[in-house]
Amino acid sequence: MVDQLPPLPLALKAECLDRRRRAVQETLRAKGLDGLVAYGNGRHSFLASNPAWYLAGFRQLGPHMAVLLPAEGDPAVIVAPTWDAGRAQEQIGLPDLVAVEPADFLPAVQAALDRLGMRRGRIAVAGGVQPRLISEAWPVMLRNPELGDKLVSDLSRIRDEWSLACVRKGAAIAEAGYRFILETARPGMPEYVLAAESEAYMRGLGAEDNFQLLSASQHNRAAHRTSERLLAAGDVLLGEITPSVDGEYVQICRTAVIGDPTQTQLAAFDLLDGALRSAMAAAKPGVAARDIVEVMNAPIVAAGYEPYTKPPYMRTRGHSMALGSMDPEIAIDSDEVLLKGMVFVLHPNQYLPETGYIMCGEPVIITDDGAVPLTSRMGRLETIPA
Repeated sequence: MVDQLPPLPLALKAECLDRRRRAVQETLRAKGLDGLVAYGNGRHSFLASNPAWYLAGFRQLGPHMAVLLPAEGDPAVIVAPTWDAGRAQEQIGLPDLVAVEPADFLPAVQAALDRLGMRRGRIAVAGGVQPRLISEAWPVMLRNPELGDKLVSDLSRIRDEWSLACVRKGAAIAEAGYRFILETARPGMPEYVLAAESEAYMRGLGAEDNFQLLSASQHNRAAHRTSERLLAAGDVLLGEITPSVDGEYVQICRTAVIGDPTQTQLAAFDLLDGALRSAMAAAKPGVAARDIVEVMNAPIVAAGYEPYTKPPYMRTRGHSMALGSMDPEIAIDSDEVLLKGMVFVLHPNQYLPETGYIMCGEPVIITDDGAVPLTSRMGRLETIPA
């Protein structure tokens, strides 16, 4: 059991944030743009990017935040509400920072744009998921603003040192959380109790958030949210564990059997584990995401399960969860090409008729030698005493 994990070096964070903003400014100048508005809506999810958090290094608690980044010069930050000003100033560390009430957010942004001289030029907006009130304000406030999400996502899909430090710590938390689950789960225990205790444990290790699917059945149809069901001998326990460290999510997918696994279950897990390892070996820079799907599916198809490698039994074979970018998605229709330094979860999670749904997946980083796991040990079919 892990009692604590070392803190991350904040000097590295400051250095990387400065490099991120400078890299965006270089791109702005190269494209003839005069500035970028990066917006954050405060609803943090591993299914959506947060451009403002990526450039400010700050998890907002209120509904709005904006980073105003001119092509030349220093940025300005506007956060809401006002009571979060002290925390924002301490963590962001930029001199031009204003905290306002939510109702005053847009007027404050406009005033800052005027102060920086950004309303007179070509401005891009990286908004991520925006409320309608906000998305409709940009064309009024700015002259024909351009789409700027790719200015951030093209940079952030290649992880810098701070992002990698966060995901490595997140992977360690996820692994520790799963060990806690294996040591804590027992027949008769409600799923929601196990989920709550493991959630508290991972937050104690430094996870500021955690998307977790934790459920069990004698024959799982899919992974799903925790319920009131009592764990029982013979159950297959599924865990999709996704902690976040400073906004960077990282995911592991795990399967355990309460009691002794059957030979059929062991063979099924070995099939998926082999598919995962083949895909990892093939996932090198320059390889298309759809080709990785074909490599992963090949042994499953060869075993006679081709119909189960398609919807509704399977949607995607992996995906990114970066703070600034959702690229790549490892899907059969994806045109994305893998790049060195990309980080994402790769998973042949699969329903098989003989065993039910099985989860098997690792967070990986793309290297010249293929996808390397960020975990200390790849998942295996674990057993929990019955």
